[in-house]
This record gives sequence, C-alpha cells and structure tokens, in this order.
Amino acid sequence: MNYAKPRPLDPCRPADADEILAERLGQALGEDESDDEDSKEDEPVVLGVFR
Repeated sequence: MNYAKPRPLDPCRPADADEILAERLGQALGEDESDDEDSKEDEPVVLGVFR
C-alpha cells in the first residue's frame, strides 16, 4: 500500500500529503512531467514466445 491515499484525519499526516501522493503516483505510473520531446523516446521492447 505504498501508493494509498493518506488518511485526512491522521495526526501524523504531513502538510503536503496530496503533493506527495501525486508525485508518487506519477512515479509509479511512469509519467514524466518534462516537456522535452527528445526525452520521450520509447525504450526498446523485446517480445518473445516460448513453446
């Protein structure tokens, strides 16, 4: 549950919990916030079938 939404009434909740959640979700989903077109190249993918 690393990416679960923090409880709103938890006294240990950091003040910027929503920002932390958005950042972690972006990392988990592989979203990149940079607008540089060169950095958006697809990584090579290898597919194979075993029989």
